[in-house]
Amino acid sequence: MFDWPTIPQSITIFGQEFVLLTMLQAIIILIVGLTAAYIAKSLISKHSKGNLPLDYSRKLTLLVYYGIITITVITALAQSGIDLAGLFLAGGVAGIIIGFATQSLFSNLIAGIFLYIDKPFKVGDPVMITGKLPDIAGLVVTIGVITSRIRIFDGTYVTLPNTDVFSSEIHNYSVTIARRIQMTIGIGYNEDVDKAIEVIRTSLLDTPLVLVEPAPNIYVASIGEYAININIWCWVPSSVMFEMQMQLVNQIKKQLNGNNIEIPLPQRILHFADKDRINTT
Repeated sequence: MFDWPTIPQSITIFGQEFVLLTMLQAIIILIVGLTAAYIAKSLISKHSKGNLPLDYSRKLTLLVYYGIITITVITALAQSGIDLAGLFLAGGVAGIIIGFATQSLFSNLIAGIFLYIDKPFKVGDPVMITGKLPDIAGLVVTIGVITSRIRIFDGTYVTLPNTDVFSSEIHNYSVTIARRIQMTIGIGYNEDVDKAIEVIRTSLLDTPLVLVEPAPNIYVASIGEYAININIWCWVPSSVMFEMQMQLVNQIKKQLNGNNIEIPLPQRILHFADKDRINTT
């Protein structure tokens, strides 16, 4: 009779004995794991496009892909009979070191994803970020995976970690259609308050970009040390708010001067107890 060759139950590689059945199981685990990683990568890439920025989509896809591959390789090695105790020990120490080193990196990454989902601002929006950070006002230039960049109104660029941005108060000046301008102007004590208010109101209503509704609000706010202070509130389109604020200050001053309404300088009246001690030259 023909004797079939006996299939060995195990083989020895580099002094390490491996059972063929467990090796076959490890190979199957690798094939299934690599296939699952490829399918997950394709699905995440497909569904994240259009919902997440390209940067976020790529990084999320690679994170899931290599995460599945890592788990698959470790599972396959363990199934094959390789002692992973030393590897896990070294990996645990390395993981602690890497974890401390990349803690802020991952927190900024997660904060960047939340910024994109929540959408408190978009590129080009004028914003002020305050609270956790010192007050920073300017235009949003980029919203990155780890950091966001803002061009301050003086022209300089500031790069902020996404964690600090997300945990701060964000004032977005482009969300509303109109914004209110607030000014205070002082007039002399001898001036006619009603006339001054009417001059200011007429000046505002004659300005095309000052909104009729809500109507401008002009009123005496306080009596100061050397002037009667008049508060001026008016609404303008958000897109021209800064330009209109500069224009209206200059415009109202000219109107008051043209109507001979004094805008006084700071004054002090000094009383001397002993007039004989005053030396005149």
